Amino acid sequence: LGFTIPMIIALDVSKSMRAIDIYANRLEFAKEKLLSILENSHNNRFGIILFAKSSFLLSPVTEDLNSLKTLIKNLDTGINFDNGTNIYSTLETSQKLLKNYSNKNLLILTDGGDEDDFKEEIKFAKENKIKIYTLAIASKNGSAIKEENGNFLTTNEGNIVNVKLNPNLKNLSL
Repeated sequence: LGFTIPMIIALDVSKSMRAIDIYANRLEFAKEKLLSILENSHNNRFGIILFAKSSFLLSPVTEDLNSLKTLIKNLDTGINFDNGTNIYSTLETSQKLLKNYSNKNLLILTDGGDEDDFKEEIKFAKENKIKIYTLAIASKNGSAIKEENGNFLTTNEGNIVNVKLNPNLKNLSL
């Protein structure tokens, strides 16, 4: 029968994931990657978290990959989540979901937010023996963020916001 490996997949649903530097946008691309991971997975159990400034449980750890795929395909990306990218909250939620497992894995699909370092997150992951994998979903040049109404997100001064890949994201995996 073999043993199953539990993995939490955290999908960044913050506003910056609506940037269009990757077709159709970062979030749609991340959803396709996530579906591909589930499609090619054997002997795995997955839990799925959506996160922005807070984390939201989409699914607890399960072997029912067909249900997970349906949840991902039908995910309403128009939902306006609170703005921000809080990776620490995904670690806390992952720890709760994986507390009964000795093998703890977290895959984060994100553009990395705007944090300069991830010292607190790395410390938490080490203390709780969580292995972190990151899949960077953004380009180095960045892009504007297209809102639901077709306009681009702007600053209070009226400048179009440009969001780039956070190069510090790789430190989480290392």
